[in-house]
Amino acid sequence: MLGIGISACKKKPSPEPSPTVPPSGTFSQIQRRILTPTCATAGCHASPQDPGYATHQLVLAAGQAYKNLFNVAPVNALAISDGLLRVKTYKSLESLFYHKLNFNASHHGGKFYGSPMPLGGSPLSVGQIDFVRRWIEAGAPETGIVADSTLLDDKTPSPGG
Repeated sequence: MLGIGISACKKKPSPEPSPTVPPSGTFSQIQRRILTPTCATAGCHASPQDPGYATHQLVLAAGQAYKNLFNVAPVNALAISDGLLRVKTYKSLESLFYHKLNFNASHHGGKFYGSPMPLGGSPLSVGQIDFVRRWIEAGAPETGIVADSTLLDDKTPSPGG
């Protein structure tokens, strides 16, 4: 009888909770899902040895992209004269990076800041462009989550693309 009471009191152990994996920060997602596959490719923005580097002086490889974008003056003369930075804190419309990713020419007020990017590739989707815009408008932090990552799954073609 005692054996029955002891076994009845034993509780099945609860399964170990699954560790939750925090989503990566917004800029990390921009790097992994936009820059690395579409911009930081051989011949484009992967290294200073790329053919166009002398013109754009921009490397977007992981570990280098953020410091090369954030509050850095561009080399494009019109962008400089318009007061743009590559990425200007809280100001997507004053960020050359945002303009270059947006194939919709009417979005820049008819100004030509050079070829839209990715050069020769498919334009980013509406969701991808909005994700970048929201990141910039939130201060373009290197770490932290400031934009909804589901935007990156929106494959709606961008206007002008």
